[in-house]
Amino acid sequence: MLKKLCYALLLVLFAVTGVYAHPGKLDEYGGHYDAKTGKYHYHKKTKDADLKRLAVPLNVQPNTVYKARIKRVVDGDTAVIIFMLDDGKIYKDERVRFIGANTPETVHPSKAPEYYGKEASNFTKENLTDRVVWIQTDVGARDRYDRLLAYIWTSEPSEKDLDNEKAIRAKMFNAKLLLGGYAQVMTIQPNVRYAEMFLKFQREARENNKGLWNEQN
Repeated sequence: MLKKLCYALLLVLFAVTGVYAHPGKLDEYGGHYDAKTGKYHYHKKTKDADLKRLAVPLNVQPNTVYKARIKRVVDGDTAVIIFMLDDGKIYKDERVRFIGANTPETVHPSKAPEYYGKEASNFTKENLTDRVVWIQTDVGARDRYDRLLAYIWTSEPSEKDLDNEKAIRAKMFNAKLLLGGYAQVMTIQPNVRYAEMFLKFQREARENNKGLWNEQN
């Protein structure tokens, strides 16, 4: 009799506390809301198409750093990202153009791939695909094609890192493209925060015959 009473009390306790945290069934999108936190939890049954319907655009601010994951690399200097913000929301995928670094074209609809474009594209794919990164915007957050414009950090930058050349060389992917000779500097106003430093990196690559600057390639 005592065992049955204890079991009944446990069932009541679960009904009072557990059900609200997890309702026991998934909604039409394959997830559920947590009544305690207000956050939406996604389960493996959730389909990509359903997530896209739930996704909302992020109002990206200038001179701000955001955590994200590289979903797909489009070209040497362009990728598709998924924001990873700790607010319980799913944001729409964003196509990101890397500020200041222009790699040779490989995916133009009417032009053949440019010299050293494949190498640059492969370098970006090998280093960024499915990787967690930190997206840093400049004064202008988007271009005329509505692409996000950003510097890509492969590890989280501190406030001091943002203006530290040593940290930029080690952690910023835009800089690595230039230092490795995979890209040339392309400066477009008003995003000029690292313009002088990027020119310095390009000179180094050229002097050292790196990548596209190596006539033997």
